[in-house]
This record gives sequence, structure tokens and C-alpha cells, in this order.
Amino acid sequence: MAVTLLTRQQKLFKMDGVYPIDANNIDVEEALSRLFIYLRTGGRLITRTDKQIFIGNDPNAETPKIVVDVALEENPSKFVGVEDPDRKELLTSWFESHFTIMSRRGKAKGGVYRLAGLRPLHFGVIKLFNPQVTRQDRYLSDFYFNALKDDPELTTNPDSLLKQFFGVGVKNYGESDFKIDEQALSNMAERKQLDIELLFMLRLLEPFEADMFGNRQQDQVPAFSFLCPEQIELMRQDLKLLFLYKNHIPRRELINYMSTLMVFHAAQYFYQIVRITNYMVKQGALPPPRGNVPKPGEARSHTPFAMDFFCDMTQGHSVLVDELSKRRFIEHFKEIENYFRSAFYMKKLEEFAGPYMSPQQKSLRGRDYIEFLLKGYKSHSDQAGYFARDLQSIRENGRDEETGDLNPEVERIIDICNQRRVSKLDTFVEILYHFQYTTLREQHRKLLAGLCGSDLDRGFMAGRGRTRRKYVIGNELLEVLIQLAVLGQRASDGKWQSRPITIQEFVDWLAGRYGLLIDKLGLDDKDDELTNRALATNLEALKTRLRQLGFFTDLSDASNSQVITPRFQIAGEDFTSGAPAD
Repeated sequence: MAVTLLTRQQKLFKMDGVYPIDANNIDVEEALSRLFIYLRTGGRLITRTDKQIFIGNDPNAETPKIVVDVALEENPSKFVGVEDPDRKELLTSWFESHFTIMSRRGKAKGGVYRLAGLRPLHFGVIKLFNPQVTRQDRYLSDFYFNALKDDPELTTNPDSLLKQFFGVGVKNYGESDFKIDEQALSNMAERKQLDIELLFMLRLLEPFEADMFGNRQQDQVPAFSFLCPEQIELMRQDLKLLFLYKNHIPRRELINYMSTLMVFHAAQYFYQIVRITNYMVKQGALPPPRGNVPKPGEARSHTPFAMDFFCDMTQGHSVLVDELSKRRFIEHFKEIENYFRSAFYMKKLEEFAGPYMSPQQKSLRGRDYIEFLLKGYKSHSDQAGYFARDLQSIRENGRDEETGDLNPEVERIIDICNQRRVSKLDTFVEILYHFQYTTLREQHRKLLAGLCGSDLDRGFMAGRGRTRRKYVIGNELLEVLIQLAVLGQRASDGKWQSRPITIQEFVDWLAGRYGLLIDKLGLDDKDDELTNRALATNLEALKTRLRQLGFFTDLSDASNSQVITPRFQIAGEDFTSGAPAD
């Protein structure tokens, strides 16, 4: 009975105008790899392939082995000394472990792994994209593409930062393909900027051609604007700052930094959307930003809500710090559970409004679209009748065929809502929430694990299960944020440089820009001795971690002498191009 109680249409939850990413496990590397393809094709999908390595009858099709075989056969002069079977096997293993994205087949096909594509190391990954593999990025790549596609400094200029870094050593060929630029490779080698990983990948890709992208409407990445453009602005700012280091950080490490930074901002965006959606359904309007756009790297954010991720830096050694961090996650997850209702409300309001809207109104995007829905249809006179039909449909679907009794859970929810005199839409949403809660909770736990990098060096979450999860700061994320925090502009010429900063400056910067709290709890800061001791312990634990990682120099007990020195340093870089200063 419960299986057929709700129709597929009624269960629909995701609304691109609110949040365009599917809630489930996310493959972050695939998202960035797809982003690189979209930036080359103008946001058009590759939906079919003619490559025999993917569609041929060879038993090794869709494996790293066949890719290496083709590269060695087509370009033997570039791979000298690997003819020996053992060396070839070693090369294949290196390719699979360091360069490929592998995807597991379904049980019906044996569950073995196959090559889905390449990790986001270069724009040339478009040459080995396997469109037969079901995507696992949950549309995170679409999110990134819409966030970056119109930014001249990052993507659209001929010398944009991403093109400078991920398009090196090649020249455009046709609409979406690349060919190796031998002179460029030679120049890079002379400047000692050509690492073995990049050279290997380019040589391995040389025999292959990019498949053609589709030209149908459904092959175009959907265009959308963002309900929280402020967070997107912060991500763009941080990416531009990060690429100031492009000539100073080893290539693979900078790519890892970029991936860490982008998914960190995607997580921040989700938490903002949770609060924005809950606010707008309750208030009937969108929340305003908090002030003006901050300057690049400034220690504040203008997103609508101040976040409060209290991070345990003691690794669980302080019982109270551990408890406070876990408690904060539980509070946030309660907001997410309320978001289930709010997102259902907006999705069903959109479905109701659809027949009334003109094509021009349907073409609205982002905040304009949501404000139009809220103002025009939240109190529409036809709403009660429309959702009364949905409620009656659910009641009939829940009727027992033998006894004729109605579903008691549905009837209980309707009775409670009638007593509270809530609208038919709210009643409908309560039923959807009740019967879809378990599914949504599990899906969003997986989403959070992916976005927040649960138990990963790139993340800011640890533990499993609602009552055991807590906020932390992984080592790689900490490194990335330090490299950003130490950047400042010279007063003399406006060039960017790194400089030492005090521990307190860094802690305040984390809190103001990202809501990562170390020595405070946020708006509900408790002023009692035990809590204050726990916060002081947490700050000392951060100092210990920074000292272990080689970032912290403790010259004396004076706080202004306790400084963070970045691992990589720059002096005199241009923010607009990321190129070294003259």
C-alpha cells in the first residue's frame, strides 16, 4: 500500500530554482572533469562515443589497459623502455591509480570497474570521456559551470586563469579538440615547468580525438541563476586568489587545492540554501545580503546568513569540545529536516503555478523567479482547490482494497492539519514529508558526506550517524585556507603578496568569512567557565596542529608574536591574470 500511496510526480523534490544538485553520494573529481568538458564545449554534453576503446569487442574495452596499449602502439617513440611486460603493467597501474576515474558496473553486468574518464588534471581530459557511464556527480558540474561560465578572469578571456593553467602545452583543434603544441612543451621544459604527470597525460592522450558534443536542446547544460549569489562571488574571489600561486605550488598540489576549495564552497552554498529556503517559505520573501561585497580575501562574508560551524580541533581529546561540535551538527541537521518541508513546498508551489505562467515568466531565473512565485502564487485563490484534489488522490490510493479503510497515517495527518487550520498545500507537504522523510534523510546524509568531505583531509566533517557527526577542519582544507588567509595587497602598487599573520587574525578570518568557529560558539556563545575553558583548549589544539604542520612559529608568549607562516609564498603577483609581476 505504501509503495503506491504517492505517485512519482508527487514525490518529486528537487527544484533547480532552489537547489540544482541531487542529494546523494557525489563524485567530486567527476564533477570537475565534466566542468572542464563544459568549458570547452560551451556547456554542451557529449552523449555518444565512436571510440573502439569504449564500444569495441575487445575484452579489455573500457579499461586503463586498452588506453595504454593504444598509446604505446600509436606513439611508441614517446614511450621508450616500457616494452617489457612488467614495466608495461607497472605503467598501466600508475595510469589507473593516478589519472583515471573508475566506475563500478551494476550487478547485472558483473560489478567490475570500467573507465569513466580522467581526473581533472588538464582540459585534454575531454579526449577520454566515456558517456556510456552513468554520471555520479549529481549535477555538481552543472552547478560549477553556471557559477564560472561568465567570469572573464577565470574562464572566458583568452588568457583566463583556468585556461592558463589547464590548457598548457596544447592548442585548440576544431570545436572541442586539442593537439599538442610541441614548442609550448619545449618552452615549459626549459623553464622547468613541465612535470612528468602532465607530460605523460598529454602523450597518452595524443592518439585520441574528442568525441562530438550533442546539439540538441537536452544536450545543453541547463542555465540557472543562484539564490545565494553572494556565496558564488566568494568562491570566484577565492579561486582567483588561489591561482596567484600557480607558478609557486607544484601542479598536482594546486589542482588538489582547487578541488578542495571548490567543494568547500559548494558545501557552504548548500548550508546557505537550507536557511534561505526555510526563511523564504516562512516569511514569503527572500532574505537580503548582509552588507556589500567584501574585498578579495577580506575577513567577512555578505551571505544572507552567518554560519556557525563550531570545529573540534582537539581530535576528540576534549570531551566538552567534542560534545559542542556534535551538538552544533545536530542543530544544523534539524534545519535541514525543516528544509525538506520547505523544498517540497516550493516544488509543489511551482507545479501549481506552471499552468498560469507565460513563457516569459517561466524564463525568469534565480531570485527573480522565486520572488515571482512567492508574490504571485503563495496566496492564490485557486490553490486550495488544486491541492484538495491531490489530497483526495492520496486518500484514495491509501484505501485498503479488502476493507475499504483509509490509510490511518494519512488520515491522522489530515485531521491534525485541519485542527490547526493550515492550508491544503501545507497539509499536502506534511504528508509528503512524513512518507519521504527516511529517504530524504539518507540522501542528504550522503550529500553532506560528499560536500563536507566527511573523514577526509579536504573536508570539515568527521564521524558517521546524526548523533556522532561533528565539524572539524581537515589538514588539506586547513592548508588551503591558510594560503588564502595570508594574502594581502601592497599599498605601493596593489600587487599581491603573502605575509605572516597572527593566530588570532587567522581564527577571526575563518569565523568571519566562512563561519568556521574555533574560539567561539557563535550567536549562542555561553559565558560560563567550563565552556570558556573548552574554547581555550580548542584554540591551543589549533596551535598544536599548525605547529605540527610547520605553519606556526611561536616566538614568545605574546599573541602578536604567535604567527602563521605560509608553506608557499609569493611577492608581487597580479590578481587579474595570475601572471608573475615584471
